[in-house]
Amino acid sequence: MLDFESLPLYWVNRLSAMSRRELGLRFKSAGHDVSPEEWAILLLLWHEDSQNPGEMSARTVRDPTTMTRLIDGMVRKGIVERRVDTLDRRRSNICLTDMGRGLEPSLIGLAKPMIEAGMAGISKDDLETTVQVLAKMVANMGTARKGN
Repeated sequence: MLDFESLPLYWVNRLSAMSRRELGLRFKSAGHDVSPEEWAILLLLWHEDSQNPGEMSARTVRDPTTMTRLIDGMVRKGIVERRVDTLDRRRSNICLTDMGRGLEPSLIGLAKPMIEAGMAGISKDDLETTVQVLAKMVANMGTARKGN
């Protein structure tokens, strides 16, 4: 029998679910109509505005249909907008609106205490090792998907 609690993926999934739920509650209680999934897109755009949906889909590990649905919702909310790519008019880029840019301080302020609470009591070295191990696991999963 498989001891699921000994598997890192069990704990990664559990942490992910708990984080999404907590973020959603924090955003909602502060009056923000932003889902944890939309938050992931906002993080990308706050880091680098004007990205194409395909790149965003790959970076957030979401299928293109889900990414399109999320972006459509964010456009309706006025958080992002679609703009024609200046280099290739067949493509569109997703850009923050003033409203989307304005959400950054508030949403970061709501998320930061949750992130810090999750890392409380864990040494900097342990956190660095954890990030390295998780990055290696992600790379391994990508290799496994390619059939190697």
